[in-house]
Amino acid sequence: MTIRIDNQENRCVTTSTVGYMCLALTLWMASMTTAGWYDRMYAHGTSLLLPMALGLGVMGLLAHLRSRSLDAVVFFASALLLWSAHAASAMGPGEPASYTGWYWAVWAVFFGYVWLGSFHASLPRQLFLLGLTLLLLCGALHLWTQLAFFRVIGGYIGLITALLAALVSAGGFITFGKEMRNPNDDHQAASQQPHAA
Repeated sequence: MTIRIDNQENRCVTTSTVGYMCLALTLWMASMTTAGWYDRMYAHGTSLLLPMALGLGVMGLLAHLRSRSLDAVVFFASALLLWSAHAASAMGPGEPASYTGWYWAVWAVFFGYVWLGSFHASLPRQLFLLGLTLLLLCGALHLWTQLAFFRVIGGYIGLITALLAALVSAGGFITFGKEMRNPNDDHQAASQQPHAA
């Protein structure tokens, strides 16, 4: 029975590690552009949107099946966001900036209340969700006001948020490898319960 529990823990770690790495890579590639490091997203950035949306959808399903509610919500929502960004980029421009601003604002509100519900989770997960909320809000403010300031600030918030996602991804896997326990468990007491032999 101990082997079954260890395998379950290993699968939880895999889901979290892969899901947050998808988010880290996608956010980093997109945020370099909005921070002003590059004039636009190039092929390696735009080609990430659809595959990462699919990967996050799978990780969201696996997180849900393992009762990792916060990760499941984050991965499912991010998958929808990336998929819609992919579809919008394929259609090209043609809508008012204020209309697109409302799109980003609604996503900011969504991730804002997910952040408010994440206070039981680890600090890096909480900060990731806060950063994602602020990033989306900056995107909306930029589109509504046309002030480049909001775009650049959002880009740097996005870069920091990408690093937080990478920290969540790496931290869980490294902790599991060192301690052979479930790094997704943010409560020490739950991880110290004895397992049946």
